[in-house]
Amino acid sequence: MKEPQKSGEQASDWKKVGASLYRYKNKGYYALVKHRGKQIRRSLETNDLAHARRALADFKRDLDLVDPSLSRRTLEGHAEKFLETLSGAESTLYNIRHSIDRLLKDWPKDSPRLLPKIRKADCERWLAKYAERAASTVNSHISYASRFFEMAVDEGVIPKDPMQGITYRRRGKPTRLTPTREQFQAIVADLRSKKANGHGADDSADFVELSGLLGLGQAELSGIQRQHINLKVGTIQVFRRKTKQSFTIPIYPEARAVVERRLADLETDPTTRLMPQDNCKKGLAASCKRLGFPSFEPRALRRYFITSALRLGVDVATVAAWQGHRDGGALVLKTYGDTVKLEHSLKMAALFEPKAVETLAPMEVMK
Repeated sequence: MKEPQKSGEQASDWKKVGASLYRYKNKGYYALVKHRGKQIRRSLETNDLAHARRALADFKRDLDLVDPSLSRRTLEGHAEKFLETLSGAESTLYNIRHSIDRLLKDWPKDSPRLLPKIRKADCERWLAKYAERAASTVNSHISYASRFFEMAVDEGVIPKDPMQGITYRRRGKPTRLTPTREQFQAIVADLRSKKANGHGADDSADFVELSGLLGLGQAELSGIQRQHINLKVGTIQVFRRKTKQSFTIPIYPEARAVVERRLADLETDPTTRLMPQDNCKKGLAASCKRLGFPSFEPRALRRYFITSALRLGVDVATVAAWQGHRDGGALVLKTYGDTVKLEHSLKMAALFEPKAVETLAPMEVMK
């Protein structure tokens, strides 16, 4: 194989130091290999001979993983092909498209746009632009960019994903607002008093009240039909769309009157929905604003139920079963551990009631 001369270079500028390995002046080592009938020269980006030999071996191995005819594919060209392969929920597709759009528009100007030349450092410099963004946003960019480059690996454009080794950002513990019992009751009463409400005052109030008294999210509650309710046994069958699983909950005493009242007014068709609307977002937000409460989100109603149950002494495993969890309470304990610990701590503190302390037998003084 001839020495890798270009116009303006002298043969003396290059020194062969091994098979397919050359040193150019004092500017570093280069690989020169013949692959599929084509001579390829590539900088090994090092001045260290031992490092250059390892890099040459990696370079030769990588050549067997790629298709040379695709070596000119750019970020933009690959994005076209990548976006054509997407399928799934519209919200997910929106998030993926947004991340890829940011990849193309915010890519560092002095970083290569040819896929085979992109390195991990280029990806890190791109992500550094979002240092002030929420960890969840950055993690979405990392996840979708990895999918983007992994497709390039699968197609033989690049030998490996340059996003490999980039770690997800640690998410801070979110502050989840949960209404007190007084706030919950005030919201329900406020909604019931607004006769001009779009869904009807009782429908909006009942939706919020049942969310908090049954511990169900909006999707689960809106999916309940007459046929899912067994007043005689005192149970409701619930279907969770996210996991495609069904589970059964009791009709808790406080919720029974609302359920019975609504059933009495429903059509006899078994598929008639218990609630006519799909959510309570607007009604809940408007009520919180009128009452001067924090902006409780619909999920806060389920948290209200869970924290109430734990404070009443319901064991974690039972609360988890009521939520349709199959982990024996691990998720509930992880999410609501502070509530569990607080209630236990208060119960233990109550043992120090004056009368109980007075009955303690005197302790022997150790000598």
